[in-house]
Amino acid sequence: MRNVFKALAKELFGARYEKAGRSLLTAWIVLFAVRATEWRLAVSPSILYLTSFVFPAGVMWQTLGGRRHMEIVQGMLLLPLENRSFVFGYTSALGAHALLTKTLPVWALFLAAASWNGPEIAAALLCGCMACAVTAASFVMCRRGWAGVPILWAAGILAVIVAARRTLAVLAVAGLSLPGAMLCLCFADAWEFYNPAAAKKAVRHTGRTGSVFVYLARYLTANRSVCINSAGLCAVACGLPLLLGEIQGLNPFPIGLAILCLNTPVCTLLSGDPDLEQALRALPGQAGRFCRGYCAFLFAVNGAIAAVYVCSWRLLCGGADGSCVGLAVLFALQSAVLSVLLEWKRPIRGWKTESDLWHHPRKYLVPLGMLLLAALVGTWRPVLWVWPCVLLLSCGGLLYATGR
Repeated sequence: MRNVFKALAKELFGARYEKAGRSLLTAWIVLFAVRATEWRLAVSPSILYLTSFVFPAGVMWQTLGGRRHMEIVQGMLLLPLENRSFVFGYTSALGAHALLTKTLPVWALFLAAASWNGPEIAAALLCGCMACAVTAASFVMCRRGWAGVPILWAAGILAVIVAARRTLAVLAVAGLSLPGAMLCLCFADAWEFYNPAAAKKAVRHTGRTGSVFVYLARYLTANRSVCINSAGLCAVACGLPLLLGEIQGLNPFPIGLAILCLNTPVCTLLSGDPDLEQALRALPGQAGRFCRGYCAFLFAVNGAIAAVYVCSWRLLCGGADGSCVGLAVLFALQSAVLSVLLEWKRPIRGWKTESDLWHHPRKYLVPLGMLLLAALVGTWRPVLWVWPCVLLLSCGGLLYATGR
């Protein structure tokens, strides 16, 4: 188990575990920066426990179902390793990666923004460990076709966290779930963590035209995570008018459009497929053709989500006139152009898992720029004439970057 954990940890954290050090440094910076602002919130312990369970569970599931490290897993499974040793070493390494690199900064933010006692902090840490262990056990059950058991298990844990709202109850459910997950992993087969479909996942395209848009549309339907993320943004679009409608002093409608630009899996297509990027850069004339189709595809996805947001705003807040529809079209097109330009000029390198790719800080650059433009538009309506200029500049930059 120790050798498996060490080998995978070096792959996930770096040869000298430098990624873990950067995560610790980030957590300390977040902690002291928020503390220095003396900004305090009254946060219920159930919110801390819920975040400590749901967030690492999502990261763990995403990593277990990823395809980047499947070649490493296949190579290790071909070695003469003990089955139980590999299972616990593999799940421990992925759990440590999820907690140290993704959950630790979130915990630092909670620790800095509110006051917590020792039992509450211990319960939050146990929730994180429970999330990783239960997710690994649930992954094995789903591979065996027992999908109903993990759903009921997770629903029971969430019910205790949300309904009971007691630290003792959370400690009790963690004390029961952790041994249960460990017992399930004791009987797991190491090959159940290898997913050949994920390792060889590709979108087949047949036809004489070679349409980039058709390829990307099939990519959208073939990748479940992309569909889930887009569906989640549509759900957020339905509820955003209730939150933004109470803002006074500026037009809050463009702010929601900027928030809905955060569709990470779709905006990191080239970063997630280095082979496709290499082929596009090597073949003459393919860069401009692909980027145009990629931009049209992103515009279609962003436009569909923006349409849901406009309809929801019309139903819940009213006043969604033609200018709102025009803003939605401009935001969808502008964010698509900027995302393609950023992905072509500055693709993300050196990531180890899909979770690293989708949680990279670069994902916030386009939404942040759109949020600044949204605040400008919401504060001063005559500035709307700036949009054609910005759009023309970004389109020109995309054409120049792709050599067209």
